[in-house]
Formats: sequence, structure tokens, C-alpha cells
Amino acid sequence: MRILFTAVLVLIAAQANTAVPTPATVPAARETTPVEVVPEPGQQGKIDAADDPVIIVGETPAGTRVIGTNKKGGLYVYDLDGKVTQSAPGGLPNNVDMRAAFPWPEGAAPIVATSDRIDNTIAIYRFDPKTKMLDPKARARIPSGFVEVYGITLGRLGPDFVVVATSKEGEVAQWTLSNSGADLAATRTRSFALGSIAEGCVVDDEAGVIYISQELVGLWRVALDPAKGDQTVLVDGVGGRGNLAADVEGVTIWRAPDGGGYLVVSAQGQSRFNVYDRTGANAYRGTFAIAASADGTVDAVTTTDGLDASSAPLGPAFPRGILVVQDDVNTLPDAAQNFKYVSWADVEAALGLRQND
Repeated sequence: MRILFTAVLVLIAAQANTAVPTPATVPAARETTPVEVVPEPGQQGKIDAADDPVIIVGETPAGTRVIGTNKKGGLYVYDLDGKVTQSAPGGLPNNVDMRAAFPWPEGAAPIVATSDRIDNTIAIYRFDPKTKMLDPKARARIPSGFVEVYGITLGRLGPDFVVVATSKEGEVAQWTLSNSGADLAATRTRSFALGSIAEGCVVDDEAGVIYISQELVGLWRVALDPAKGDQTVLVDGVGGRGNLAADVEGVTIWRAPDGGGYLVVSAQGQSRFNVYDRTGANAYRGTFAIAASADGTVDAVTTTDGLDASSAPLGPAFPRGILVVQDDVNTLPDAAQNFKYVSWADVEAALGLRQND
């Protein structure tokens, strides 16, 4: 593994503000059933369990599913009402991601990957688009080589499916996935290090880049193709280096149909979210917090870890797509952690984002 000693390139001069932006507010729309956790002997207070979601858009809103991790023991599959449709216990999955149309032996179907800290592997699952359920047994486990694996993201590089993982020490690694008969194989294609804890990551397939959150530093961009090198570019920094606040956690993409869209990043320490253009130099577009629902039945969101977004129209409640975020403190009712659903149309309205994406 090589440590990168690269000059930091700050893309937007305006992002050098020392003042923390004042967030707009958007309401939560719905929430999921809380994750199930069993306290260890002598454990007090809230248990850190729910962490990261991924959205699998169905042919209809009713067929859409959200997969969420319970890092104390498994995966949950939720519908758009937030109800559990499947519980898949096992492992200690931290982050989760998916890509559609993976060439499984039985036919194309979504591939789901988790960073599993029970053995520090990348666990690979098949999602059945007919039953809307995960195959309960992992199809493969890829050794990460990390002491503690954290983040995970899937992507496409040309015809290939790739997986990228991050670690508690700030390591980054990438593999190319392939089928060999009934077995799934992974070839490691790169390794580099950021120098301190990194977790959230997402691949922009069309742009050919990876975005990585280094918790105490900021949001980085690097080419997805290892042949283009490991030069990292700082999109936005923490504190005096930009508009972010530690810890910088989840990062996702709201993909517009025309190729545009936005990056959304969780600034966990201040319970807020930053939005950037997906294209160009990733210009900063604003900051928002998630308040309680208008009817008071869903509580506000605090100190989010992971998140995911989709631009697919998902019925009257989510006409411009959906943002799903982990909520650290669930208070209505006072229960274990869960995931909150937000209408992307409310984010657009709060930040004055253009409506023709």
C-alpha cells in the first residue's frame, strides 16, 4: 500500500468560508420500523445500530425497497411505508450499496454489497426482483485486507462491476467483480490511503469518479479508473477549509435524468446535510437539516451516518424522488435507531434548486 502525498486542490474558492452555513429545513415524511437490538450486559443508553441504507427502485412505488444495515446483526428490507418486509440476520454489516442488472448465473438481477465487520469482508448478495427479497446467504465474501472495514460502494467501469471499500484507518481499495461459472470472483485493482478514518463513499458511474468522505478532513474525489492514478481532489473541507463539519459521513448522488444532479453529504457532528452539483467542479449549493414531519408523527433527524437518494418518481409522496437517511436518536416513539424518508421535492424547494433536472 502506498500513502498518497498529494497537493490538495480546492476547487471552489467560495468554499473556503470559515463560517458554518446556516441550514434550511426540510420535513421528514416517513420513518422505518426501528432496528431490533439486544443490549449487552451492563450496556446503558441508546445502542448505535442502524447505519446505512440503499434504495432499490421497483417497477412501481409499491415494489420499491430500502435495505438498511443493523451493524449489531443483519440487514432489513423495508417498503416505502417504512414497514419491514424482510429481516436477514447475520454478520455485522456496516454500509450497504447496490447496482442493478448484475449477470448472475440465473439471470440479471440487482447485486447488493455490505462491509461486514464480523470478518472484515465484503459480503455479496443477490436481490430477487420478483420476490423483492434478498437471498439470505451471501454469494461471496471478499477479504478486505483491512483491520476494520467501514464504507462500501458499487459501481460500473465500462462493462465491469466494481466495488470500493474504505477502512477505519483511511485505507481505500478497489476490486473488479466477475462470474466464473457459479462462483463470483474479485480482482483487487488498487490500494491507497487517505491517512485517517474514511467511511462514506459513492461511485458516479457516468462521470467515472469516486467520492469518499474522510471524517475529520472533508469530501474527496478520485478517478474510478485505476489507470488514471490515485490523485485525490478535495471537493469541500471541514471547518476553515470549507462548508463541512466533522464528522463527514455518508455521501450519495441524486441523479437527474439529463445527466445532472447533486451530491448529498452528511455532516454528522452538526446534524445537517450539504448539497453540491454533481457535474463540473461540484459547486456547493446549500445546507439543510431534517425537521420533524408536518403532522408531528415523525421526529427530526440527528447525527446521520449513511444515506441514499433516488430521482425516480415514487408516487404523490415522493414525486421528485426520495432521500433516505439514518437517524441516530429516534424519539417518536422513544425507540432504537431507524431510517427517515424525505421527499426530494422538499429539498429542492428549501434550497432553491432548479426543478428541470
